[in-house]
Amino acid sequence: MEPHVYRTMVVREGTLPPARCQNPREVLPVIIKALEGCDVLGKEYFGVLYLSSRWHVVGAEIVSIGCLTATTVHPREVFRGAIVLPCAAIVLFHNHPSGDPEPSAEDLALTRRLAAGGALLGIEVLDHVVVAKDLAGGEWKFISMKDRGVL
Repeated sequence: MEPHVYRTMVVREGTLPPARCQNPREVLPVIIKALEGCDVLGKEYFGVLYLSSRWHVVGAEIVSIGCLTATTVHPREVFRGAIVLPCAAIVLFHNHPSGDPEPSAEDLALTRRLAAGGALLGIEVLDHVVVAKDLAGGEWKFISMKDRGVL
């Protein structure tokens, strides 16, 4: 069997509000926009914000879609876009359909694992933001792993 020639492309699918990643409150509107159209009350979505060397958001991607209580996330999916663009840093994000953004033990372990992978690649993981839409009022709540000292 003969090898094939491949080309990797970045395809623009929409726009995001401008943001610089100084703190989670600044990127929350970008995360909410990236989750627009997603069934955030029925499924978990795991995404990545791609950042320039000055930590400006240059893109976002949903890299995994799960079920009501979990999603499977692999480092190769998380860092692929950051390598292709190329980006200096990333912010991880995912939603909790339950309405409670409190990170699980699995969320904490995944954050540490992805931060270690980013360190090997030279792509800093600045934060992992867990968001949840309040089931009663429809307001977004969030928790920053960086603020919690996980990163």
